[in-house]
Amino acid sequence: MFPIFVENSKVPVIASYFNAIDTWAISLGIFVFCRGEMGEVTRQHETIHYHQWRELGFILFPILYGFYFYLNRFRGMDGVEAYYAIPFEKEAYAHQGTEGYLETRPFWAWLNYRS
Repeated sequence: MFPIFVENSKVPVIASYFNAIDTWAISLGIFVFCRGEMGEVTRQHETIHYHQWRELGFILFPILYGFYFYLNRFRGMDGVEAYYAIPFEKEAYAHQGTEGYLETRPFWAWLNYRS
């Protein structure tokens, strides 16, 4: 049922104007928007973000996401490095291809990816 996947969307195109990377797909609460058709790896990556959103009550996720991005920038990383060093992204990239991860993912798993 959730998240709700929306393919062939302009939302990632618009988000790219504000992001450090060229956005292919983006999770916004219960919705995942993608520029084209989503493969299984993208679906899993974005579903991990959906779980992170849920854990943080749909309010803290964007706040913490921005906090970690700017903390990484303050630490001297460029925009792309800062993006990949966000704990939410580190978890999602580490497990986007891990079969069965969504069924066994520990609650608050992203906390293990803080540096």
